Amino acid sequence: MAAEWASRFWLWAVLLIPVAAVYEDQVGKFDWRQQYVGKLKFASLEFSPGSKKLVVATEKNVIAALNSRTGEILWRHVDKGTAEGAVDAMLLHGQDAITVSSGGRIMRSWETNIGGLNWEITLDSGSFQALGLVGLQESVRYIAVLKKMTLALHHLSSGHLKWVEHLPESDSIHYQMVYSYGSGVVWALGVVPFSHVNIVKFNVEDGEIVQQVRVSTPWLQHLSGACGVVDEAVLVCPDPSSRSLQTLALETEWELRQIPLQSLDLEFGSGFQPRVLPTQPNPVDASRAQFFLHLSPSHYALLQYHYGTLSLLKNFPQTALVSFATTGGEDGGCSHGLSE
Repeated sequence: MAAEWASRFWLWAVLLIPVAAVYEDQVGKFDWRQQYVGKLKFASLEFSPGSKKLVVATEKNVIAALNSRTGEILWRHVDKGTAEGAVDAMLLHGQDAITVSSGGRIMRSWETNIGGLNWEITLDSGSFQALGLVGLQESVRYIAVLKKMTLALHHLSSGHLKWVEHLPESDSIHYQMVYSYGSGVVWALGVVPFSHVNIVKFNVEDGEIVQQVRVSTPWLQHLSGACGVVDEAVLVCPDPSSRSLQTLALETEWELRQIPLQSLDLEFGSGFQPRVLPTQPNPVDASRAQFFLHLSPSHYALLQYHYGTLSLLKNFPQTALVSFATTGGEDGGCSHGLSE
């Protein structure tokens, strides 16, 4: 009798074990398998026929590709859990993800479909500043690596060095930006805080310095995190001291042009470092004429600079985050996104 009661109790215990389920219309929405790759440092959305991937680099030194629809981790690589494995920069072009890590000493190319390593090279010593893609004759061929004292071009296909050149007056000028748009030249931009900006134009083929321009900027402390290049190589920098934007066409101008924000009924937030947020969907083409201006912690404006004229497209006075995303079309079309 006791054995019979024990068997019945066991059966009830089994039947009472809780189970979890989702409704049919919730499949794919609430049944994600939770896996963690760490807080994002860099993220790029890849569009290719039949596939949409989000390629990310995180603060846990992880490089990974995620399915943008389901969140599934397609592949991932975990580097050393120390500062030596930290990712300093990431760029995405086609099915190649380029990363620089280990304090600017290691550059790698990843195949984004399966996460295979295309190549890995050791970079020359020097403080890493910026990474850029360089287009030539309607195709992206090179990677520009900007360091404190040098600018180097590497082949996108192999990582092999094409040329490396020393930057003028790098002991006093802080070079922070690199830009190219398929015109056969690449620019390195540096700043002497509260003094001037130095703009050096290099020939893509041989690294020869084609032009060097010095522009007075007594109000500017940093290029990185403040300025951006929009439209056909136009440098745009916020100037809180005069409540304006300062612009300079890198190809044709040698003096800044001032555009008062008052003319657009905009103003910078008090004590806030404003910044320009440009986008360049295709390194072979110029940056978009449209760009975001971050005026205060929760205030953005979508502007357009074209043929020397600045116009306000839309004002976002209560917005937490904005971003550009390519639409995946052959023309590299783009759209803007925001979170209010």
